[in-house]
Amino acid sequence: MWDSPQPKPADLPLVERIVPPPDVSASGEPSAPPPSPGYYQLTADECRDLACRNSAAANLIESSVVVEAGGCLPHFAGRDAVDYLRITAADYLSREARNRSAAAALTLYYRIMELELKADVLTNSAEEVDALLKSATALDDQGFKAADEVFALKKKRVELTGEAARLRSGIGRLNAELKSLLAIDPGTPGLILPADQVKVVPDPLDPQLAVQVGLANRSDLNLIRSVTNAVDVRTLGAAKRVLAGLVPVLGAVSRPTGEPSVLSPFVDGVAKAEGCAVRRQLAGLLQDREREAAKDIRSAVDEWATARDLVAVARKKFELDTQRVDDLKKRSETGAAVEVELRRARLELLKTEADLISAVVAWKTADVKAREAMGLLCGP
Repeated sequence: MWDSPQPKPADLPLVERIVPPPDVSASGEPSAPPPSPGYYQLTADECRDLACRNSAAANLIESSVVVEAGGCLPHFAGRDAVDYLRITAADYLSREARNRSAAAALTLYYRIMELELKADVLTNSAEEVDALLKSATALDDQGFKAADEVFALKKKRVELTGEAARLRSGIGRLNAELKSLLAIDPGTPGLILPADQVKVVPDPLDPQLAVQVGLANRSDLNLIRSVTNAVDVRTLGAAKRVLAGLVPVLGAVSRPTGEPSVLSPFVDGVAKAEGCAVRRQLAGLLQDREREAAKDIRSAVDEWATARDLVAVARKKFELDTQRVDDLKKRSETGAAVEVELRRARLELLKTEADLISAVVAWKTADVKAREAMGLLCGP
């Protein structure tokens, strides 16, 4: 407790609102870019395979399944039937985890590609701004009214320096995240350099076909189907545990049961009744999950189509700016004094190129999301 009484609002003096500004007098100049740590190339397929193989969640699931000696074929009775169900559940759950890991890794992979490509564009933009600044400064020195233009170009050059620093930071951060997913030590020198050339497909993605493929391939749905087919007197307890894992709230209301003995007619009859109830629960869960999966797939396909349309728009803008630069080049070759206008057009073209890169990567990210929704990223 405080020894002295606390001041009341009425006791505090009212003052004029003055917020002290930050003191940046000792901030110095922007640091020079560090030397390149070197690169090693990685294709998208290699990235996906490494992410699947090193999925921490999937490997944890698989390592947690210990099977007793004697096999785990489904037609065996007792312990073997239960082990078969456990292995089946672990297999599908691990595939689902690997599918998610692959999607996360590929999303980082294409984001790194975007920033690396934009870094090249930024370097070219800085060269154009430097050339424009040199011309504007020369005019200003000769007494022409170019002071405002010199100021604007100097400010633009500083902004490009800041953008370069943000790009370097983003590339380093994304590399650390991706290396972690691929089981590469984040402290390992060298940066990942995406080796694939992204090609935007011209044909649309059929939503109905995508839903059909997804419903047939998704591991979470196939798990429910497999458990439903495996429910009998021998596997009832294991099936109920899988169901409780899929719908955790059932664990609070389900009656705990052990593995029923197939030698007791009474227990056998009760188990058959419970088996029918569990199959009904699984059937209802499957219908609900299939509807949810279909919705997710259709939404992902819609995002895919929208992103592809935006690529087409960005490409049209890029083509228009390219044509503008080509026209000015032709005029320059004929002796027209269009050097400054040409450099400004090149600068605008580089900005449009950066926008096109962003649009292409956004489409590729949407493509990864659609394939994840269909369960296609974890291999066969």
